[in-house]
Amino acid sequence: MTIIELLQYILLGIIQGATEPLPVSSSGHLRIFSYYFGLDVPDLHFEVFLNGASLFAVLYVYKTDLIEMFQDTINHVRKPAAETADQFRLGVMVIVGTIPAVIIGGLFRDFIGGELTEIHYVGIALMVTGIALWLIRNLKGHKLDGEITYKDAVIVGLAQAAALIPGISRSGATIVAALARKVEAETALKYSFFLSIPVSVGSLVLEASTIVNTIVDNDALLLYIISFITSVIVSIIAIRLLINVVTRGKLLYFAIYVFVVAVIILIVR
Repeated sequence: MTIIELLQYILLGIIQGATEPLPVSSSGHLRIFSYYFGLDVPDLHFEVFLNGASLFAVLYVYKTDLIEMFQDTINHVRKPAAETADQFRLGVMVIVGTIPAVIIGGLFRDFIGGELTEIHYVGIALMVTGIALWLIRNLKGHKLDGEITYKDAVIVGLAQAAALIPGISRSGATIVAALARKVEAETALKYSFFLSIPVSVGSLVLEASTIVNTIVDNDALLLYIISFITSVIVSIIAIRLLINVVTRGKLLYFAIYVFVVAVIILIVR
């Protein structure tokens, strides 16, 4: 392990950790750093590996809410009651909202991971993300955990599926869709992150053997661990920042940022 390799993996952890939770597209930013700055980004399996770091951060930040949903869901299945109905319904909506990404990702994975990674497509996708964030910047919803409908879940799930395209932010797309469906801001944010859990776990399971083989073949265990820890720390900070921004209704800041980046990409490529 050289100093250059160490710094590169720390940088990858910072980029992924900051851009995965924030509505700016982690896959888009990895492509940008690779294209413009020559950053050596490993294959898809490494991005999936670092998504596991963001997953860990989500579990940490939302541990109380997740435990409540899990316990209430089990209790509601055993004995339906009004006090456990809201969290049970939220759990069901997480499952429903996950289905579109699973189906679309399975059908179009090669196309999305191939042609759509071209830098001009990333620029266009980032522009779409910026416009969407701009359009919903002042929306205020009212639906809470137990009021998310099946239609809401499907629409937000389709938004998550669209975010498989590099440059379309997963958190941005799902938050935009949820707010557009009149879901209250904090609930929209929580639901967005809850939706990321099944997809991240599924991706990790599918790529587990590749990740392990790559680490062993390249003797890169320490580098992967350092990158993972860096990504976890930065992800936790980014999630808390996003919570603050969304609850204050300041998504405008992210809209401006991704729009400017998109314009630069489309001009300088």
